[in-house]
Amino acid sequence: MSEFPYIRCLGCEEAIFDPTRAVCPGCGRCPVCGLRRVKPEIKDCPECELPYCTCCGRCPKCAGLRYAEIDSPCECGHPHNAEKLEDLIRYESVVGAESRPFDWGCIMVILALVTVILLILAALR
Repeated sequence: MSEFPYIRCLGCEEAIFDPTRAVCPGCGRCPVCGLRRVKPEIKDCPECELPYCTCCGRCPKCAGLRYAEIDSPCECGHPHNAEKLEDLIRYESVVGAESRPFDWGCIMVILALVTVILLILAALR
């Protein structure tokens, strides 16, 4: 496995996996943009015919990884985009994740719009 911390999938919220994997082993989504790259129809290991673990995506017998054959990057660039990978690890790690910075710009725009609407309503009275 990787030396990177593990992340929890934001799509299925069950799988915990290495952030350098191209897709979530639980739902087949890209961990950065959420694009469903594969359909989660592969439930059992083709070699052992045992179900994959829903938490880590490994076969309990041979330890094979579900969707391990998918290594091409997503449309968003994951896992080859170093900046997105760094953000994913920083904000979505199972242990030690930081809170995402709050976008105060959106709040300020909303407050400005509410103020303008209230001023227009007050002027119409």
